Amino acid sequence: MKEEYIPELGRVHITKRKHSKRITVRYDPQGKIKVSLPRNVSYRAGLEYIRSKKSIIKSKIKTLEKEQNDVDFSRFRTKWHQVIFKPEERADASYQVDDSDIVIRFPYQTDRNDPWLQSVIREGVETALRREAKSYLPQRLFELASRYGLSFNNLYIKNVKTLWGSCSSRNNINLNIHLMRLPDHLIDYVLLHELCHTIHKNHSPRFWGHLEQMTGGEAIRLSRELKKYHPRLFS
Repeated sequence: MKEEYIPELGRVHITKRKHSKRITVRYDPQGKIKVSLPRNVSYRAGLEYIRSKKSIIKSKIKTLEKEQNDVDFSRFRTKWHQVIFKPEERADASYQVDDSDIVIRFPYQTDRNDPWLQSVIREGVETALRREAKSYLPQRLFELASRYGLSFNNLYIKNVKTLWGSCSSRNNINLNIHLMRLPDHLIDYVLLHELCHTIHKNHSPRFWGHLEQMTGGEAIRLSRELKKYHPRLFS
């Protein structure tokens, strides 16, 4: 891996990936830029590409930061929970996750955008998402694997900031707790996508053909719909 500082963008982390077929750019929760290069592309060429796309990258980062800051928790929903605010006569803030609510208790006069309160909200939401994911995702993944005659090794459920899911070379599947913020049909799409990777280790025409069969010809449309969402909810 190589790290380079680029004015106006900050530190850029560049990694060569064995199976990468094109240059890809991603952003971690702190806004760091991570670039993946195909093996046959030099680090210098990768840096030149980033510099040539500087204005586009800056615009994308601003958009992502705005989306994070614009989360309205008064209307926030997971698959089974909603956030409920309860200002009280108290000195601290706390959260409680029950069957249907994420209850946030905090002192009167506290600004809901205060970083101190936002950290409590974050903990409550992530607790609910993790409980839902561990309850729902394993069973649903097994159901879909059985339906389509596919199998996987181990399943890991994590709080990931950039990916909805992944499948390793050993067919270990990782799923993001933030899947529980998606509609059911998109959750199924991500699960089927990763199951398909147990057979096809890249995004080849065979991969997409297989996934199209499993989704009734809807794979490309679902992939585009998924791009309207982002797994990074918090900074």
